[in-house]
Amino acid sequence: MGHANKIDVAVVADGEMPACVEVLSKAFGHDAPFVDIYLPNHDTPSGQAQASKRLVAWQQSSENSTFLKAVMRADQGDQEHIIGLAVWTLMKEAPPAELSKIENVEEVWPDKDDREFMTRLWREYVIPRTQAVKDSEGKGVYVLELLGVHPEYQRLGAGKALVKWGTKAADEQNIKAVVEGTPIGRRCYEQCGLSVEIEEMRFDVGEEYAARRIPKLAYMTREPQT
Repeated sequence: MGHANKIDVAVVADGEMPACVEVLSKAFGHDAPFVDIYLPNHDTPSGQAQASKRLVAWQQSSENSTFLKAVMRADQGDQEHIIGLAVWTLMKEAPPAELSKIENVEEVWPDKDDREFMTRLWREYVIPRTQAVKDSEGKGVYVLELLGVHPEYQRLGAGKALVKWGTKAADEQNIKAVVEGTPIGRRCYEQCGLSVEIEEMRFDVGEEYAARRIPKLAYMTREPQT
């Protein structure tokens, strides 16, 4: 793998979601508690199949969400492989605070405690982006909802390319870009012009779930550059 390898960003095509989910799973491992509970068993064949099904349904049902792949093409030949995934959403309406309005919660989280924990996390998770949508006065904001780059291909520019697709789109529409970023992704986001607005997002999930792994996420924003 030399410097001649080229990274491109393109829309995820039909049939490519399983490969994207596999990359996403490897990107996060088990270092991101939110991903672990949001995409249950994402490192198993059954978990990846379920995640692919959910993401395909999301892609097909949301006109405002753009699913992007970062692909590496060797300098010789046209063969390419997917090394990263991002989902950018132009959000003009506040996301539902109740997870059951956008997910089949009984199917995805059959365990009652897992389901309740994820439901409580989601309520807290959407608070900052909801406020950003309200503050936009109808213009909306661009939200980076997912970003992952295969660990063997990190620090080669794929993450930045996927982030900058969205910041460019936000600039073109003169609106803010936001992300709920993991500690490992923070450097990439800062290099792309996002700044921390909330150092550590609050997740008040109740005493009964205090022993569970709580996400450590920074809420980051970027004003449009015109």
